[in-house]
Amino acid sequence: MEDQFLIGGYTSDSYTPNNQSQGIYVATVDTQKGQITKIQLLIELEDPAFFNYSLQDHKIATIITKNDATGGVGIIDVDPKTKKAKLIAEDMLDQSVKGSYEAYNYFDHLYYWNELKYTVPSYIYLDDQHKRLFAANYNTNAIHTWQLDQNYQFLTSHRYPIEGRGPKAVQDAAHIHFTRLLPDGRLIVCALGADKLLVYDVQDNAQLQLVSQFPTKAGFGPRQLAFNDHTNNYLYVLNEVGSRTGVVHYDPQTGTLSRVADYSNLPEGFAGHNQSAGIRVSADGQFVYASNRGHDSLVVFRVLDQGAHLEKIQTIKTQGRAPRDFDLSKNGDYLLCANQMSNDLILFRRDPATGYLTAVQTQVPHDACVRVLEATDFLNS
Repeated sequence: MEDQFLIGGYTSDSYTPNNQSQGIYVATVDTQKGQITKIQLLIELEDPAFFNYSLQDHKIATIITKNDATGGVGIIDVDPKTKKAKLIAEDMLDQSVKGSYEAYNYFDHLYYWNELKYTVPSYIYLDDQHKRLFAANYNTNAIHTWQLDQNYQFLTSHRYPIEGRGPKAVQDAAHIHFTRLLPDGRLIVCALGADKLLVYDVQDNAQLQLVSQFPTKAGFGPRQLAFNDHTNNYLYVLNEVGSRTGVVHYDPQTGTLSRVADYSNLPEGFAGHNQSAGIRVSADGQFVYASNRGHDSLVVFRVLDQGAHLEKIQTIKTQGRAPRDFDLSKNGDYLLCANQMSNDLILFRRDPATGYLTAVQTQVPHDACVRVLEATDFLNS
């Protein structure tokens, strides 16, 4: 059997000298051999650092840049029969909006956010049912929303700037890092720099109305979150700055969140620099996985008390630098992880019963990969 993943990242040399990446690729895993057997280019794009897809309409919503200068979003149409993909719509963001101004040390590199050439978003989510698009802009501290027509062309757009900052240097501004729909149709947003989660009602034209704000602990820096479809409205919030995974409960009646517990993503005694990056829940809802950049590892939690609590059961090295994103295979037997700063992929075999990971293929070359998304049905249905 073959499982397939979409992988993307940076195509410029900003993060990776002599970068050879050209866009979004398809990585094929032979589940009998336990190997990545091929990596093929799906579509050539500039810096597709994040994307999500619509299985219903075979569309990919992606972050893009143009001429290494203008940031925006695009829609890709994919033909599952021919495996051909083409960009069918795009919308570039207003370049007059400036980013934040403070600098901080990121894995031995000093970045000044006001010197970024473009204002490309960090996260994008596609609502194929209502034809709406949502993006989180880390650099300009804003939420972007779009209404699309039935052919996925852009109709209207809205921008919602967010204010606030936290106690850490990296939290010099609100730095919006995640936005997607909750099961009840509301939008949830992670403001990494402002230490808060925001919940919005969404109108048909993609306009937002704030419902509630939830403050995390100071210095947590909420980056992403994952849902557990098998529990009663528990969400798992990955805290980049605090390197922890928090459990919060969502009340769909009021649109509010409440704190339950939080757990360290790092081994006891580790004192080095770390930023947690990605989070996933297994399909059966029994295990949560998160990545650590700095400690360069994946942490595995067992889900307890019907979703309300977690137990750390494993920390395993990714044998590369800065694992930024990963995903589980269709049947859950494998996990594919990308090490961004060492330009390689690692494949783990996963025990579905225990949740434990075992490395089976390491140091598979692929430059500047920052997005990994399971896509077997998307590419073959």
